[in-house]
Amino acid sequence: MSLQDTPQGERIHIAFFGRRNAGKSSFFNAIAGQKLSLTSETLGTTTDPVRKSMEILPLGPVLLIDTPGFDDEGELGSMRVERTKEVLRETDIALLFLPAKDFLSAKDVLPARKEEQGEGFFLSDIEGQEEVLFLPEKEASYLRLFQENKIPAFLLLSQADKLSLEERGRIEEWIEKWISRKKDTPFQGIFLVSSETKEGVEAVKNAFAPLASLQEEKKRLFHGLVEPGDFVVLVTPIDESAPKGRLILPQQMAIRDILDYNGIPLVCQVEELPKILENLGEKIKLVVTDSQAFSKVNQTLPKTMPLTSFSILMARYKGFLSYALEGCATLSTLEDGDRVYIAEGCSHHRQCGDIGTVKLPRMLEKYTGKKLQFVYSEGKGFLPEEEQERVKIMIHCGACMLSEKEVESRYQDFLRKKIPICNYGLAMAKMTGILERSIEML
Repeated sequence: MSLQDTPQGERIHIAFFGRRNAGKSSFFNAIAGQKLSLTSETLGTTTDPVRKSMEILPLGPVLLIDTPGFDDEGELGSMRVERTKEVLRETDIALLFLPAKDFLSAKDVLPARKEEQGEGFFLSDIEGQEEVLFLPEKEASYLRLFQENKIPAFLLLSQADKLSLEERGRIEEWIEKWISRKKDTPFQGIFLVSSETKEGVEAVKNAFAPLASLQEEKKRLFHGLVEPGDFVVLVTPIDESAPKGRLILPQQMAIRDILDYNGIPLVCQVEELPKILENLGEKIKLVVTDSQAFSKVNQTLPKTMPLTSFSILMARYKGFLSYALEGCATLSTLEDGDRVYIAEGCSHHRQCGDIGTVKLPRMLEKYTGKKLQFVYSEGKGFLPEEEQERVKIMIHCGACMLSEKEVESRYQDFLRKKIPICNYGLAMAKMTGILERSIEML
């Protein structure tokens, strides 16, 4: 990622859901303006989620995610469906695809006694028994998931180019009636779309406008911490675990956000910190360090100077600081054999001094004096539900590569099971004995 890019974790995630050959991938390509997803009449062409970063105004930076069909079959098909369900964790806006002809078929067979229809989803009548929204069970099950996860959703009646004039007229009349009773529906909008003719592409993009607040209301990294003219020192060790030729994402985000507040960021390594203190002294508003350098930086700074870490700032920014703080108390209660789950939101080549798999486990065993068991995951991989129950605590990275929605989903998995959670920065502050100091300004 370059300094000019908006990180994926900072983008609104728009995911495409539907059956195989419902037109998801074709419409994904139409909105993206590129042929990114393979399309074919062969069922199951999309085998893994496909992602594309772009701008959709007035929504801003977004990440489009095309998913495999949720009706896939067989052992491999079941694995693809699981991949599709995993995307729900990060979805901010859902597009549910249903071929327009299938929508008409469902309406045409709707009996007067709804219970005879079988499984599916019924919307309240628009006018008597004649105009009812019916979704087949597969689509209905995903609508329920959207509702459970509070994900705003749009229904896209796809492949509109295959409709006759009479069929199109019936659907357009139904949509007109739906618009007049919109408050009764579970959808933000319902559209006829076609990737062949590009029908509905601009209409769907424009329909995102009322959801622009998803981006605008997001708090910033240094919200309430920095004012114009403030000096903020960023301590960024360059060791064997640092990426070659660049800064890690939280460091990039910190520099940019301080500049946006018209503050003055000063970047140094631990060894250069005394020189900065000598020149600026009490003019420094805040020092932010890599969590691995907590101990050295704490010893170098005057006790009255505010100190925190990039990881702790990310916990605050992503909205889980209070939960992670509560989880810190569990660290001192760990016993021999306890399983500690360490999760990272990005994938990278492990170095000999890797923080997640080397430094943090080493610190934990030294701090507790116990022999612990460690479980790891990285990137989009996450500990399966059946294994979560065996964990004593989850310690997550700063989650800079994950959206707030996905971070919340991960943490809620454990909070619902009453399993404590923490993050790298808070855990290291606790073990270094400076937890109170590291959160005092926050």
